[in-house]
Amino acid sequence: MDSFIEKTKKQLKLMTEKEKDEWIISQAKILPVWKQEDFYKSICGIKKVIDMPERSEISEFCQKVSSGDITVEYETHYVEFDDYGHFHDDWEHDYYDPDHAMTFLSSVIRGCHDLIVLEDYKQAFEILDEIIGLEFTIVDHPDTDDSCPEEFMDLDMAVHEGILSLNRDDLLRDYIESCRRSVKDAGYAAEKIVNALEMELFEDCNTYSCITITGKDPLLTEIKNKLKGDLDRYEKEFADKSKKDKYYWDEYRGRERIKHISSLIEYFGKIGKKQKKPKESFLRGTWSQISDLISELMDEPYIDDQYQIEEIWNIVEALLKRGGFDKEPWEVKKSILEEIYDNDFYDYYGVYDPMKDLANAICTSREENLERAEIMMKAGRGYLGADAAKLYRELGEEDKCAEYFENHLGKEEEPYEILVDYYKDRDHDKAMEIAILAIQKCQKDQTPFFIFLLQDAKDRGDEAAFKKLIQSAHRRRAVKSSEVDEKFS
Repeated sequence: MDSFIEKTKKQLKLMTEKEKDEWIISQAKILPVWKQEDFYKSICGIKKVIDMPERSEISEFCQKVSSGDITVEYETHYVEFDDYGHFHDDWEHDYYDPDHAMTFLSSVIRGCHDLIVLEDYKQAFEILDEIIGLEFTIVDHPDTDDSCPEEFMDLDMAVHEGILSLNRDDLLRDYIESCRRSVKDAGYAAEKIVNALEMELFEDCNTYSCITITGKDPLLTEIKNKLKGDLDRYEKEFADKSKKDKYYWDEYRGRERIKHISSLIEYFGKIGKKQKKPKESFLRGTWSQISDLISELMDEPYIDDQYQIEEIWNIVEALLKRGGFDKEPWEVKKSILEEIYDNDFYDYYGVYDPMKDLANAICTSREENLERAEIMMKAGRGYLGADAAKLYRELGEEDKCAEYFENHLGKEEEPYEILVDYYKDRDHDKAMEIAILAIQKCQKDQTPFFIFLLQDAKDRGDEAAFKKLIQSAHRRRAVKSSEVDEKFS
């Protein structure tokens, strides 16, 4: 980039004013019609970035979003059988962007990055600060069978639902960079940066690559103070709500917010501190070998039977036989676990099994396995979250296990079985509700839930309910009638 700019500057010095004018006119002539006005405005200084909407257009757009004039549409239908004729029995939904608002937003975000390259930090920050908090009103599509449970869609939801495509790390990096460069008041800048870091939109971003602050930067102290104040406030709110209602609405979100802010405090707390020299680690050196082999695989056009794959299998096998993981520093093990889980066990390089075996083996204490479960949760994929919840259960943290599955119920039977088992002696009515919900949602094996409900009816002496449940169980293909009959014959 620097070399290109220098060459361009050098060439311009060699050109006469007439030659420059002729070159500009020649480029203008070959522009498509739809770009000509933007090109002209760029020459006039009205627009700094040709492909970016004007500031007035962006302000008008944000105003229309806020007033509900620009919306997204929601459509849902019950699907009994899928396109292949399989029994689906579920609701499917779609979101539509009739005003092409997400395309407009994408061009604004790209334009703000270009403004930062051009060092117009003030305008970039003002625009980014305005758009990252946008919430689109959700309206019903004319053909929908039901209304959306959510009233508004923020950018995080838009990305999750697939109608907006953006790189969260890049957006956060641009927001922080433009804020630091344009806002002179350190307290205000810290407030803006911390508010962004705490947003769900940026919760899973790589903080290390998005912000670089030295220990002497006055902004660091302001950020620490703001995070500490927010943590104290959220913890107090969480405690107050928990006292009023043990299972209050949005409890899971509250816990996740507190955990996220705590991790930010830990990150910023390390800045400026001298790090202790790490102990010699055999595991670190061995993992370095594995990482080098994976890097070699990244350059392969396709993965088949490369020697690097076999080598990784052999290294992990030897590492597991050697053992001694209890003597390894936790920092090393934590870093390896994060890499393995964040990269889906490097399954796409044919080393899923050894990576999984290694991840399961390197933690040697209850405390380390609790940390491992938390790393799995942060990795953000459904199957890892479920595995982490089961690990919590094995370690005696049944509350955390139940908390996760209660917020991630689908069609699989196991989460319902775990919750029924968890609540049956704690809150029997809730266990009943979950068993009934499992019968409605699970299609493969409803047997354990019918057995639980039948036993409850029997214990209560409710013969009518018992008879009705038995009849229902015998009519269902997802119930093993022989097991039910054997239990209650």
